[in-house]
Amino acid sequence: MDWESTIARADRLAGERPQAAVLLHFARAVVRFQMEIYHRAKAKAKADARQLDTKMLAGFFPDFVQLVEKYGPRDLATQAQKLEDREDWEGLLKGYWAGAHDRLDPMARAILGPYVQYLSERWRAEVGMTEEGTGSCPFCGRAPLLAILNGQRRLACSLCANEWNFPEKRCPGCHGDKIQVHKHRAFGHVRVEACEGCGHYLKAVDLRREPHAVPLVDEVAAVELDDLARKAGYLKFELNLAGQ
Repeated sequence: MDWESTIARADRLAGERPQAAVLLHFARAVVRFQMEIYHRAKAKAKADARQLDTKMLAGFFPDFVQLVEKYGPRDLATQAQKLEDREDWEGLLKGYWAGAHDRLDPMARAILGPYVQYLSERWRAEVGMTEEGTGSCPFCGRAPLLAILNGQRRLACSLCANEWNFPEKRCPGCHGDKIQVHKHRAFGHVRVEACEGCGHYLKAVDLRREPHAVPLVDEVAAVELDDLARKAGYLKFELNLAGQ
C-alpha cells in the first residue's frame, strides 16, 4: 500500500463526495494510524516471517479506541465507548488471528491489518507466494474485501491487503457463477458483485475506468452501493475500514 497516496485520495474524495465525507475522514484517520503500526512492524521485525508481535500491537489499542470514538461512525463509536476499561487487548488480537469472531472484529482487524500486511510482503520477498488462490487469501486465509478490475480480476484481502487473481464470473465464497452486477449512477467505476447462490457481495473497483482510483478508498466512498446491496438482501463478505 502507498500510504500517502491513500490518505491523499481520501482527502480528495471527501471534498467531492459530501455524503461519504464522514466515512472518508474516518478512513483517512485509520490509515494514518495503520501507517504507524506498519512502520513499527518493519523497525522491530521478528525472525519468523509469520510470527505476530501481539504484545506490541496491544499497546496501540487504547489510542485506537479514542480515535474511533472521535471520528468513527456511530455504531463503531458506541462500541468503542464501552471498551475504554478493557485490558485484554492481546487476547482479543490473538483470538482474531486464530479465527475467532467477536463484535470487536473491525477494530482488531484495523490494528492487525498493517502488521500482517508487512508479514505478507516479507513472506512474498523471502519465500515466494503463489498468485493464485481460492476465494480466500493465499497468505492469511481471510476473505476478500473487494475486487480490482484492470484487465483481469484480482481480489484484495480484507486483512493483509494481499492481492491474487480470481475468475471474474466466480463467487469467492461459494465458487458459483450466479453473479449479478449492480451499479449506481454516481459511480461509473465501482460496482457491486452479488452472488445469487450464497447471498454475499463485494464491491469491484475498475481501474480501467478511473486510473486514479485507490481501491481501498474508492470502495469506502461508494457507500450508496452498500445501501443498494443490503436493501436487496445481500450480506457483505467483510466490512471495510470505515465499518461499512
